[in-house]
Amino acid sequence: MRARDIFNEAREARIRIDDLQERSLVMHERIGMRGRSVESVFTQVLDPMRKVDDLIDWESEEYHAIMAASMAAIEDAEDLARGLAEMGYADAARALRLYYVNAMDLSEVCRKVGHGTELVKLMLDTALRFIDENGIARVKEAGR
Repeated sequence: MRARDIFNEAREARIRIDDLQERSLVMHERIGMRGRSVESVFTQVLDPMRKVDDLIDWESEEYHAIMAASMAAIEDAEDLARGLAEMGYADAARALRLYYVNAMDLSEVCRKVGHGTELVKLMLDTALRFIDENGIARVKEAGR
């Protein structure tokens, strides 16, 4: 596996996490976490309970499994970025974190690091190539 693959997986993982958290928030709101009066009509009491059961099922089956896999991908990329920073390439590591691990748009990354688009693209490509040339294991070890 190449460094670009690891960081692309981290970017996709961050997007999945954000989507899952948004979905969870919507589900919590739907079941009445925002406060809801319970009337004595049987169907109105049953409906929120079914939504609670659906939320519990979804969180226990899908949410936690996807979160765990996604966090593992992010931690892998974080290890590489930390190692890159320890090897003297802190700006490149920061750009990698912002673009891949935080899944920011390139324009937002440029604004945060204070460089233009072409320089940030070059910085990202150079950092990924550096990691591949020096070995993923070696770069990770530098961050420990």
